Amino acid sequence: MAEKVRYYLEQTVPELDDLQRRGIFTKPEIASITRRRTDFEHRIHGRGAKLLDFLKYAEFEMNLDLLRKKRIQRLGGGGGQPDKAGTSVSTWSGQQRIFFIFDRATGKFKGDLSLWKQYISYARQQKARHLLNKIFKNVVRLHPAKPELWVLAAEHELRENANRKAARNLVLRGLKFNPSSKELADAFVKLEEDVKRAVEELEAKRKQDAEQDKHDGESDEVDHESGAEPSDDGEQETEDGDD
Repeated sequence: MAEKVRYYLEQTVPELDDLQRRGIFTKPEIASITRRRTDFEHRIHGRGAKLLDFLKYAEFEMNLDLLRKKRIQRLGGGGGQPDKAGTSVSTWSGQQRIFFIFDRATGKFKGDLSLWKQYISYARQQKARHLLNKIFKNVVRLHPAKPELWVLAAEHELRENANRKAARNLVLRGLKFNPSSKELADAFVKLEEDVKRAVEELEAKRKQDAEQDKHDGESDEVDHESGAEPSDDGEQETEDGDD
C-alpha cells in the first residue's frame, strides 16, 4: 500500500511545483495540499476503505480546482508563466485527478448507482465526451437491469455524439434486458419520433434546395437569352454614327 501511495503522490509533484512557481499557491499551502492528499490516498488504499473516503477526496479536489481557477482569474488569467498554448502542467491535472478518483471508486464499488451517477454528472460538467463514452459502456455492462442507465447512455449518444443509430441500438439492447420497462419503451417511442421528424425536415430541405436550383437555372437561362441578341437601338446608333 505504501508503495502505491508514494507512487501516486510523486505524480503530483510537477503540478504542485507549477502551481507554486506561477504564484497560484504558496509554499505552506502546497505542503498542506500534499498532507491532505497523503491522508486521502492512505484512506482509500486501506482495507477498510469506504465509499465516503473516495467522495470526500473527490470533493476536496473539486474545491481545490475551483480555488485554483479563481486565483488565476484574480492574477489576470495567466498566473505566472503558462506555456505557449496558454496552459501549463497544472491546467488540467486537477480535472484528471478527479476523474482518476472516480475511476478507482467505481472499480471498488461497482454496484453503487449513485456513485456512477455522480461520476457521469461530473464528466458532463467537464464536457468529457470521450470519457463519457467509456463510462456508459462500462455501466450498462455492469448494470444491464437498470433501465435508467440505458436511457442515460442513449441520450448521451443522441445529444453529445449526434448518433441516432447508436442511441436506438442502446434502447433496443436495454429493452432486451428489461422488456417490461415503461421508461425504455417511452424512450424508444420518443427516439423514433425524433428520427421521423429529422427525416421529414431533411426531405423538406432537399425539396426546397431542388426548387431553388431549378429557379436559379431558369433565371440563368433567361439572362443568357436576353444577352444573346443585340438591341435594335444599338444597331441604329451604329448606323447613325457611320453617317
